[in-house]
Amino acid sequence: MKRAATLFFLIASAMLAADPADLVRDAANGWTHAAVKQDATGLRRYMAEDLQYAHAGGKTQTRDEYIASVTSGPSHYESFTFSDVKVKLYWKAAVLTGFVDVKMAGQDAFRVRTLQVYTENNGQWQMSAHQSTRLGR
Repeated sequence: MKRAATLFFLIASAMLAADPADLVRDAANGWTHAAVKQDATGLRRYMAEDLQYAHAGGKTQTRDEYIASVTSGPSHYESFTFSDVKVKLYWKAAVLTGFVDVKMAGQDAFRVRTLQVYTENNGQWQMSAHQSTRLGR
């Protein structure tokens, strides 16, 4: 009986374990929410220490440069809205692709095609690389 209970517990635990692709999507939503809120702690949680971030306009930043830029002065972003998101897992790495409608403070929204690379660090998915291309209207 004890073996059956243990086996049931292991199977139930495996079934309840979060899908890694969903955890990657959660990390993508986490860093964008933190950027809107100018939350440096949240950004550090979802961005890898060695992040390379390439903006749609071509500017590149490290994690610390991005965080310093986003959290200083008035809010830069109003919202990020993801669509057509696909996540491809490669063991402890994942590639997220999709579209993002970006609304910056005081500007019209614009759409980008994004490619983001995530790595799992101590059970936490973090963005390690970001590249986006602004799309025409």
